[in-house]
Formats: sequence, structure tokens, C-alpha cells
Amino acid sequence: MSLTITLNIFSGRPDPVWTVPDEAAVEFTERISTIATASTMKPPGVLGGLGYRGFSVRRDEEAEAMYVHAGIVDAGPASPTLVAGDREIEKWLLSTAGDQVPADIKAYVEESLGTEVTYEALTVAPFSAGACPACVATDAPIYNPGAWSFPPPVQLNNNCYAYANNQITNTFPQPGRGTGHMYTLLGCTGAGAVEPAAVFDGLVPSPNFGVALAPGSGWYVALVIWPGNDYHWYRQDKAGCWSHKPGRTPVRNVDNSGRAISDPRTADRGNYTVFCSYMIAKAGLPIR
Repeated sequence: MSLTITLNIFSGRPDPVWTVPDEAAVEFTERISTIATASTMKPPGVLGGLGYRGFSVRRDEEAEAMYVHAGIVDAGPASPTLVAGDREIEKWLLSTAGDQVPADIKAYVEESLGTEVTYEALTVAPFSAGACPACVATDAPIYNPGAWSFPPPVQLNNNCYAYANNQITNTFPQPGRGTGHMYTLLGCTGAGAVEPAAVFDGLVPSPNFGVALAPGSGWYVALVIWPGNDYHWYRQDKAGCWSHKPGRTPVRNVDNSGRAISDPRTADRGNYTVFCSYMIAKAGLPIR
């Protein structure tokens, strides 16, 4: 029995995935079997947010992956959710990664495992459109998170770049890949960086998001970087505030503190500490 483990942590890049040998798969099953507390709670990582969001674990004979985060094990719709009360299973799953996960990412996850997770910061709460800046892009998309969640493969196979460009490609697209100039450097500028790769795809840098865009001219997006590890995109919606899709998780219209996003530059972005630029995206670009 093999066990395939995914560390849910990135937004733009594919998450790290590795397979453990049979004896480790048996140990995982034994660890799960010792949890006696059942609950209706779900692992908070399934709600999204930037940064560490837990592990997906798939046994080779099962169609559904388990989701493990914040000491909660979601074994799928046919089984009760289990509450371990500690983070030991997550620590053990991380220990099986070997060199599939870089040392700095491991250190970040280990630090995260010592931090309490609150649902409040992850829950997409309603907010007043009056708190949003004016949207001056005629083509700006309407915030419609449901379209990015059903059927389920849509949520899993589209990332922040697909969402910013308002294209459901189901390819987990990467900046520059569609034009043969995919990024090679997880930085803002310079040869091989993410922003110039997006420019090859047809996105246009902008100093702000205040200049009116006529029909056919596109809408505003923004690029941020987790230095050396990942990138993330936001887009401004018709109502004026911004929304985003962290990796394989649901679309959300709040930042990592649960606040409406009036400007990605000032939002709580977790580890995505470098703000690169605002850009203009438009329909029909070769996003792949």
C-alpha cells in the first residue's frame, strides 16, 4: 500500500508531492486509528489563505484524499472527521518528505505547527462594497467564487494566475509558459523573473490601478512574491475590492487577517512580503 502526500503551501507553483514506502503507509494508518474523537469540524486549511494549509494524503486504494491540518483529519465524505488534539500527525507527515521539500520550507512549516489556527482569519466574511475603492476598468470581472469551485477539478487545477486572468484553463498555468518564456527566477524583475514572464503572456505593468480602462482594455491585477519560494496574484473585481485564489483552494475576497482587500499592497499577505507591481490583464491572453 503506497501513500502519496501533498504539502499544501504554494499558490502559484504546484505543491510538493512525494510517495512514502509501504511501512510508512502502515504507520500512517495506525496513527489515524488511534484517534477516538469525532467531530463535524473541517481542517481550516481547506478554506484557503496564503501559506501552510496542511497535508493531503491519498492511499492508493482510495479515490478520495484525506486532509490533515490543525490536528484535524478529514477522511472524506463517507467517514467522520477526527480531532487529534495535537499536531503530531502533521509533524510526522513532514518528516517523511526527505529532500522533496527544501529546508527553509520545512522550517516554516515547523514554525507554523507551533501556531494556533483561527477560523476567523480564514472565513470569507461579507463586507460593504462602500469600503472598496472605485473600479475604473470596464472589463473587470464580477466576483463569482462558485464558478471556480464546481465541478471540484476546477478548484484543484486552477491557481492564482488562472484566476487573475479570469481563465479556467485546468492546467495550473504558469507565467510565461503559454508563450515559451516561463519564469526561472522567483523574483519580480530581471531575466527569468515572474513579472517579465507575465509580460511575454501579454500582461502590462501599471504604476497604479486608478487609470480608467475602456472596454477591451482589460482589468487590474497585482503580483506579489514569497522570496525564493513562490508567487501570488490578486485581481480587482467589478465592486472595487480585490480577490484571489491561493493555489488549489477556494477563491476568497479577504486577506490573511480576514479583512476585505482594498489594495493588495497593504493587505496581510503572509509570507508573500514583496509587492512587485500592478498589471493589466485582459481576455484572450495565451495563459497555459
